[in-house]
Amino acid sequence: MSEFVNKARSATLAKGLEILNYIGSSDKPLTLRAVMSELKMTKPTAHRLLATLIDFGLIRFDPRENTYQLGMRLFELSRQVWQDFDLKGSAITEMQKLHALTGETVSLAILTPEGGVYIDELQSRHHLREQSKVGQRVPLWKSAIGKALISGLAYKERTGILNADEHAIISSEAYKDLADLSRHLDLVNARGYAVEVDEDLQGISGVAAPIVDHRGITVAAIGLSGASTRLPRNTLHDLGPNVIEATRIASLQAGGAPRPVSTKPMPPDLRQCQTWKVFDANNLIGEGPVLSRDGRYVFWVDICRPCIFRYDLESGQTDLFPQREMVTAVADTSDGLLISTLSGFRRIDLESGEIIKELGDPEREIPTNRYNDGKCDASGRFWVGSLAFNLEEEAGSLYRIDADGTYRRMAGGFTLPNGLGWSPDNKTMYLIDTSPRIVYAYDFDLEAGTISNRRNVIEFTPDISGIPDGLDVDADGNLWIAMWDGWCIRKYSGSGEFLQEYGVPFPRPTSCLHIHGKTSRLFATTARIRIDKDLLMKHPLSGALVELDVN
Repeated sequence: MSEFVNKARSATLAKGLEILNYIGSSDKPLTLRAVMSELKMTKPTAHRLLATLIDFGLIRFDPRENTYQLGMRLFELSRQVWQDFDLKGSAITEMQKLHALTGETVSLAILTPEGGVYIDELQSRHHLREQSKVGQRVPLWKSAIGKALISGLAYKERTGILNADEHAIISSEAYKDLADLSRHLDLVNARGYAVEVDEDLQGISGVAAPIVDHRGITVAAIGLSGASTRLPRNTLHDLGPNVIEATRIASLQAGGAPRPVSTKPMPPDLRQCQTWKVFDANNLIGEGPVLSRDGRYVFWVDICRPCIFRYDLESGQTDLFPQREMVTAVADTSDGLLISTLSGFRRIDLESGEIIKELGDPEREIPTNRYNDGKCDASGRFWVGSLAFNLEEEAGSLYRIDADGTYRRMAGGFTLPNGLGWSPDNKTMYLIDTSPRIVYAYDFDLEAGTISNRRNVIEFTPDISGIPDGLDVDADGNLWIAMWDGWCIRKYSGSGEFLQEYGVPFPRPTSCLHIHGKTSRLFATTARIRIDKDLLMKHPLSGALVELDVN
């Protein structure tokens, strides 16, 4: 009898584990019917097992959608398993490299259900240094290593951590409110590292990046810190790629799955066009070059080291205007400079930084999304796409923001909407969706500001290197497309016929701007984010604004 009971219990346990495995392997929440169908279970059995798993926090139920997904208890258990691994052993070699490079304090911290804790440290070789922090709690929102620990967490979990410390966050005056801090953490997550300057301790600054587990979830972080006089903000950003490389290797050695870093060398058979450095912007993700209305300036942005740049075509001078939050696109309009940010769209006075007018935030109720590339049409309407931070398929949309600040969702179902442009006769609008590697064309009504009849005008086949990012349309109606990780800019006719490829001496061109005149000029923005450090040294134009000879 006892043997029969044990077998029944084992069978029940096996069915429960089958449910966990099935839900965990799905890329979307599942319905009760899906669980029943896939696992060949009756409704009472599936419902009973799901209810038990919910009681133990292993599964969570969304009553609005009637769907099931993995619960937070699994994440907590996973982190506990990682704590039992020899993280110190996996990280120490990389910590020693950072220590040898800078001589500053290098720390290792883990994330537990109760918060962050320092577990290892290499002390600074400098006379002015911090006291040992091993065994101490990590300030999760004030220190670079704390931000690295929580920035990549699921939005709900991260929000819970911030809510628990809301009074201290607001009292610190470093952030206007929790939403302001959340936007900063989104920025940290996007660029892969965090910085602090005099936030936790006066006179101490630092930079840190996360160590992740096999699902890409943060479990620990490595941070570098020292006197602010030795580590000003620009130096911290310069050290960011070194810290990312250290945590990437530590993650791999511990069995984790960090974000990929580009190591692909320049194709040996790629024909190079002549390229000049216009301005060494050191952009993490330089994007969206546009011409001012008077034709004098080129504007562009750095999304992940938030800044607006203005290059004077007459004098050759470049001015920088740092921004507080992620800025993704810029346009010069008759009513002022218009920008797209994490918190929506606004017109600003570039010199003073003052906001002229808020133009709304169509996705304020979708905090897991952000805006991306955008441009103005010939009537001054601003078109911009959105995407999910985790690049969830078809979670993005295309919006039109009118001069009076009203906005309208024009299309949906995009994964990574990117470059925009219009034909010279304003009868066609082009839009890149980077993830499926497609350029769409729409019939465009300039007067009404509407689009219709979407079709695929270019589909990039697997043999074409890189993925399409930004685009521009020249006076002849040709499309100039920057190929991220493709080391080139490709030229197509308005109907999608491939015309020519222009090789560039950097792996990640992001967008381009064709200026028409007696002699045509082509400018390109570039990125240096998550590129192998040795590759960056060989190709120093990564992150610069460049001009290409395409005549």
